[in-house]
Amino acid sequence: MEIKIIPPKDYLQVHQLRDYCFPNKYTGARRDDFHYWVEHSTTLGAYDEHKVVGQLLILPLNMTIHGENYDMGGIGFVATYPEYRQQGIIKKLMTEALKKMRENGQSISVLAPFSVSFYRYFGWELFFEKLYYTIPQSMFPSFGKQLDVVKRMSFEWPERDLFQAIKDFHNAQALFNNGSMLRDDAWWKRIERRMPDSHFAAYFKDDKIAGYIRYTIKDGTFEIHDFIAEDLLAEQAIWRFITSHAASVSNINGVTSNNHQFGFYFNEPQFKKEVVQDVMVRIVDALRFMQLYPWGDIQEPLYIQIEDAFCSWNEHVYQINKSGDVSIIETNSIPEMHMLTLPINLFSAMMVGYFSVKDAVLYANKHLTEDMIGRWQLALPSNKPAFYEYF
Repeated sequence: MEIKIIPPKDYLQVHQLRDYCFPNKYTGARRDDFHYWVEHSTTLGAYDEHKVVGQLLILPLNMTIHGENYDMGGIGFVATYPEYRQQGIIKKLMTEALKKMRENGQSISVLAPFSVSFYRYFGWELFFEKLYYTIPQSMFPSFGKQLDVVKRMSFEWPERDLFQAIKDFHNAQALFNNGSMLRDDAWWKRIERRMPDSHFAAYFKDDKIAGYIRYTIKDGTFEIHDFIAEDLLAEQAIWRFITSHAASVSNINGVTSNNHQFGFYFNEPQFKKEVVQDVMVRIVDALRFMQLYPWGDIQEPLYIQIEDAFCSWNEHVYQINKSGDVSIIETNSIPEMHMLTLPINLFSAMMVGYFSVKDAVLYANKHLTEDMIGRWQLALPSNKPAFYEYF
């Protein structure tokens, strides 16, 4: 079984494998979108002679972590034909993918797991809790009557200047919101191909966008896909716009982060909510990742030992000095209680802000002095991540 980058002459086989292994066959714009990413990703295949029998795509994406923008490898479309399963093909593909991401400079990776335990084995970890909500008409929030400046467009009826303003606003907020993805034109094109019925509404304050939503209306349901507001006033203005559809919609569906007290200030906050954990993160290149990391307050040098069964290049002891410079050190002289020792999955979840240092140490079943836990906590920014993109 040979693992290699799939050449263009075999792209049709990639489509065939995807269509066989996933529940819905891609046609039209969806197929075009998939083909675009096959062409622009690091597309790995497992070959039985000339036949592609397993595959995965590493999408060239990005991720903002505590205000720093990282190159990110988005793992998607992982598949093998059923007659080739139980042969370790996915393991070979995942191992090769980690090497390729390191070569590509993608020091971090995100995926949506079909099985959490399966990808945890390869070093990925859960890092975001989504809150899906359904608000029935009787519980629609009310924020009084006010004349808000809201401008609308859709993919079907685009307005160039408005769309550019929305895109700029989205990326400005993404840099500010931990765990977000900056969207380039290719990603917006992907959203359009996958959700061509999307509408946009942007709220303006002093001639500048202060918030926007992307949504669809179907069968009496107002479905919110993006909801980004710079402050509470903008958020309330957008809710006023949404609830102005009350005559024609009976439900509002959406997704937000479980970190926020969502709906707390609504008149009726007791609507249906469901928490879903369906994205995982992994640091691929620990040294590169930490060298870019926006460290907080470091009083004395910190030491960490990383355990990583699939990326031998990460298995070192690292020193982070007062100015945030990170280096690999070859030493056994650091007392165990003064060194943080973590497996790569827990280290990844901690560094992106999902776990506190205390949680990471607890789940790793390690011992670290309270003083050291406190020092590490001061060194790490504390914002929780939120990641809403799909691939």
